[in-house]
Amino acid sequence: MEIKFWSPGEREKTVTHTQGSWIHYSNGQRCLDVQCGNMAYILGYQNNEIITTVADNPVNFIRGNSGETSADNSKLVQWICELGNWAALTWAVSGSDAVEAAMAMNDTYWQTRGLNKHKILSFAGSYHGTTMLAKHLRGQYSYLNRSVLVPSPSWQYQYQQNGQEKLTLMRIQKTLTENPDIGCLIMETVSWAMHLAPHSTEYWQSLRSICTEHDVLMIVDDVAFCWGTNGTMFGYEPYGIQPDICTIGKSLTNGYSPLGAACCNEKVLAQLDTQNWSHGHTWQPNMSGVVAAISATQQIQNLLPQATKIHQKLTNIATELDLNWRGAGTFMAFDFDRAISLSDINNAGFAASLPGDKSVKVFAPLTADDEYFDALRSGLQRLSKKPVH
Repeated sequence: MEIKFWSPGEREKTVTHTQGSWIHYSNGQRCLDVQCGNMAYILGYQNNEIITTVADNPVNFIRGNSGETSADNSKLVQWICELGNWAALTWAVSGSDAVEAAMAMNDTYWQTRGLNKHKILSFAGSYHGTTMLAKHLRGQYSYLNRSVLVPSPSWQYQYQQNGQEKLTLMRIQKTLTENPDIGCLIMETVSWAMHLAPHSTEYWQSLRSICTEHDVLMIVDDVAFCWGTNGTMFGYEPYGIQPDICTIGKSLTNGYSPLGAACCNEKVLAQLDTQNWSHGHTWQPNMSGVVAAISATQQIQNLLPQATKIHQKLTNIATELDLNWRGAGTFMAFDFDRAISLSDINNAGFAASLPGDKSVKVFAPLTADDEYFDALRSGLQRLSKKPVH
């Protein structure tokens, strides 16, 4: 028996096929997937170029701990490092594992320097994956005793943002001053749990300066917002900062194969290079994921200008329906005056992974067309029960 993880009361739904942004069910229903699977299918379902590339790949397996590589693997490593100005990366089997790899990089960095900076500054309620350490970073498994939590800047309306960010920066300064054993700060590019509210450029740059001031590594969990979601290849790029370590995943392969990575700068690599790197797994690198990522990256780079157009269309829908919103790039949270359940979302003609309390969180693919936006507008209108202006 499969252990179910969806919300209590939700019915099992059998999917017969997927196409573009649409999911077809065995009862004949066709629903618009408003969250790109789980923020992964930035190019939509049934991408023939990726399917063909994966099927034709002559290399299925590489033992990543024995010196073997392939031309595709070397190409993708170099490409990602060049795109993000990174010195090196290590592959991961998922976004959760990428976070584990980032923590391993951090620990190795401080151990090599001979400093006891084993604590991690993270944000209460954040999301970094499903492993015990990843859950610990959001406040669970307190007995692990590594994470020092501060509240995340949480705002729903634009006028609240500046005050929330200043308060959070003050808390971070105080926490780092009082805890010299903190070696890194980890943050999501945008927090799902914190209303999907993007941070300002000023906040990002202040945080970068604070980390440098306190000799703390800045780690950005970019798994959900890399590769096109924020209109750039790395989600933090629009804010003009460079982390010390970054995790990527999800749309890296357009969802066709599990693959993540943790990237690091020269400062971190200089310490990692002094000993054997021991954080690996059976599928390192996952060659189906590697070739899928190469194909996806080529397509995403060509479609990046679409993100601005998509954002404008999402904003227009919010204005037409008189809905408060937060977002950037291809993602947006639309607010309602009541809690929205998965059943409500399904009845509106949508398929989604997670509800958002009193909001519907949308991740539009870079391939979104007029039919997508017409269906999105219609479904949101049904949820809001408001006439279109």
